[in-house]
Amino acid sequence: MIDIKAGGKNLMNLSVTTSSTKTVPKLTYDVLIENEQDGRVSATVLGFPDIKSSSATKEEALEKLIQLLEERKPEIVTLEIEPPQTEATLEFLKNV
Repeated sequence: MIDIKAGGKNLMNLSVTTSSTKTVPKLTYDVLIENEQDGRVSATVLGFPDIKSSSATKEEALEKLIQLLEERKPEIVTLEIEPPQTEATLEFLKNV
C-alpha cells in the first residue's frame, strides 16, 4: 500500500497486486496489418507504436511482433486506487 500525501494530508491510497495464481492470464493485442507499396507487409501493435515489424508475409510480420513483445517481458498488475477523502466526502459518510 502506498499513501500519496500533500501538505501532510493523505490524498489517496494506491495498492498494487500481482497475480498469485499458477496460470498466467493471456495477453491480447490488436494488430494493424498493412500492405506496403513494395509488396511487404507491416504489422503494428495498436497502442504501442514502437512495436512494429515488416516482412515478406503477414505470418512473418506477426512472428516478429511476438518476439518483440516477448522481449519486453510484460507483466499484469492490478491497481486499486482509493479516491481522495475530501471534506464533502467525509461529511457525506457521517450522514450515511
